[in-house]
Amino acid sequence: MPIAALLLILLFYAATAWPDKAPLSAIVSETNTAPYAIFNADNELQAGLSKDIIDELGLRINRTVQYINLPRARVEPWLIEGQAEIACFLNPDWVNEPDKLLWSTALFSTRQLLVRRRESEPITAIQHLAGKRVGTTRGFTYPELEQVFQSGDVIRDDAHSLESNLLRLKQGRLDVVMTVDLSYHFFVKTLDDQSFSADPLWSKAPTVYCGLSRHNPENAQLLYDTLQQITASGFIEQRLAFYMGRPLEH
Repeated sequence: MPIAALLLILLFYAATAWPDKAPLSAIVSETNTAPYAIFNADNELQAGLSKDIIDELGLRINRTVQYINLPRARVEPWLIEGQAEIACFLNPDWVNEPDKLLWSTALFSTRQLLVRRRESEPITAIQHLAGKRVGTTRGFTYPELEQVFQSGDVIRDDAHSLESNLLRLKQGRLDVVMTVDLSYHFFVKTLDDQSFSADPLWSKAPTVYCGLSRHNPENAQLLYDTLQQITASGFIEQRLAFYMGRPLEH
């Protein structure tokens, strides 16, 4: 057999035996509060629940992971356009065009909280927010409060991070801060700060998912199936228990 023909055969088998596997492109924004995402001083993703889940996903499909730090407002367009493959801790109600994404199986539910200074009155109904300045996260959607924000009955005041909002709350520059239970309890556990109290939002706790790009349907289905396996295995419950500092419930 001519050497040139032999080389072509070897190249063909090499290409099919070791297919090119580009890194899994995953959006994890630094606007995701700890322990969802924990960034170092250089704004590089270092740890957190999002990294745990997506690293496990990459391991199971045998792909390295490329993490992309984007502002919240750019997450949906990047997924729709295929510039990224996955972003987690989303909900169809929180994006503009949910039908343009493939949604994973439910990861878990997260209770939204209204954090106030410990000495202030509890907030247990929407009328208790009238005229108050509420600390929110830039780029995030709050469907339960959208109407009162738009009417001006309640003042939305964005910041980049939960830490910034809680500092402003402590200083008296905000009346209340919107966050979620996992982030708030992680903050209290980590910093042992007893300045605040938290009231659960009166609405049903929303469920969070991973949003998957439909740009490559075969790849999206593989990611969906693998995330379903990860969820069913109990992996996410184990990581949640770790960050909450509690034993895993059986």
